[in-house]
Amino acid sequence: MRNIIKYKNFTWVDIQDPTKDDVEYLKGNFALHPVIEEQIIPPSWATKVERFGPVLFLVLFHPVWNKERKETRPKEIDVVVGKNFLLTSHYNSIVPLKAVFDECNLYEDLRAKLMGGESGHLLYHILHKMWEDIGKKITRIDRKLASLEGSIFEGKEREMLKEISVAKADIISFWRIVRPLKGTFTSLRDNSSEFFAKEMVPYFSHLRNHWARCMSSLLANKETVSALEETNNALLTDKTNEIVKLLTIFAVIVFPLTLISSIFGMNTDYLPLVGLPGDFWIVAAIMASGTIVMIVFFKRKKWF
Repeated sequence: MRNIIKYKNFTWVDIQDPTKDDVEYLKGNFALHPVIEEQIIPPSWATKVERFGPVLFLVLFHPVWNKERKETRPKEIDVVVGKNFLLTSHYNSIVPLKAVFDECNLYEDLRAKLMGGESGHLLYHILHKMWEDIGKKITRIDRKLASLEGSIFEGKEREMLKEISVAKADIISFWRIVRPLKGTFTSLRDNSSEFFAKEMVPYFSHLRNHWARCMSSLLANKETVSALEETNNALLTDKTNEIVKLLTIFAVIVFPLTLISSIFGMNTDYLPLVGLPGDFWIVAAIMASGTIVMIVFFKRKKWF
């Protein structure tokens, strides 16, 4: 699906789920290097920034949360920037990118601001919108970790195992998507003055700082979720040890009683106390006395 916005001599083409027809359209309307044309359709596996004369080619990945699978997945965005055009290609709907496109399509003043001059302004606005979206997703992770921290001491250690594992996997996925973008935004910051106007340097430097802040937050989240996992495992281990201790004490108390009852249940010619008046109550009293002695012993040892 191909959508186009034009303002004066500037063109923005946004392509979702690119096809060969879309590539042919780009060939016929824009002076693109063959290497760029070859990379529009097949998925890429790494971020990159490449310059082909007057054209800049970027491959970016944006983290998208999947509610059904409860995981963050990378969605590729290819960006081609020229003097008077900007091309974006992707296989899924990218919310912040669509938001900028719709705003430019609906509001003439914004369209004039972003598409009326330097192409770097539109590129910066798109990338800035993407980082704002990433920041919101990191805030969601922060809230999730705060919720886990509050629930971890409510006696739900087993339930927390799955929740913490999901949160940990989400943070790691997020980390793997955002971390490689360092080279892309560092390159944009360091080389923006050569490709765009010098006035754009602070803007792309700001984007690089956005990356650094997000990475700092993700690093803090990684450490936090690891600490929560260790704490939850310690609580679960302590609870398991308590259960094992109680079961062991119960087994130790019951074993002598079982032994005594087994002895007096033997089919032999002679058993002490058997046949005496009240022999059952005598044996029961011996068993009860033994139980009381062991309970007192365990109490003094503070084993329960």
